Amino acid sequence: MGDFTALIPRTIPEAGLVLLLCVNAGFGEELFFRLTLPLLVKDIGGNLIAGTVLSTLLFGGMHWYQGRKGVLATTIIGAFFTLRALNGTPLILLMGLHALMDVFALFVRPALTGHFSKTTVRP
Repeated sequence: MGDFTALIPRTIPEAGLVLLLCVNAGFGEELFFRLTLPLLVKDIGGNLIAGTVLSTLLFGGMHWYQGRKGVLATTIIGAFFTLRALNGTPLILLMGLHALMDVFALFVRPALTGHFSKTTVRP
């Protein structure tokens, strides 16, 4: 889903901070992009659809550091999450899923692909 190598922790203290980052991104981004921004656009312009489209595009765009593939992937995931939120999926569930996806991307996937080794992860 793009390049986010710089975010993968290399030390145990970094791992703790990256775990906090995953939780913060899951909760903060979902709160802003699935609830706050669409409702703000609706209140200002009267159009919830415009708010959801704008928030989905901005969500994908803010992942520019992951490259073109990352922007495309996060835009698609954002659209899916938005549709789920609009269809009644509790926001707290989407927040948790987002955080778990980040944990998978920054911990599990690197571990499975051999990114972590005794030379890259140290206390």
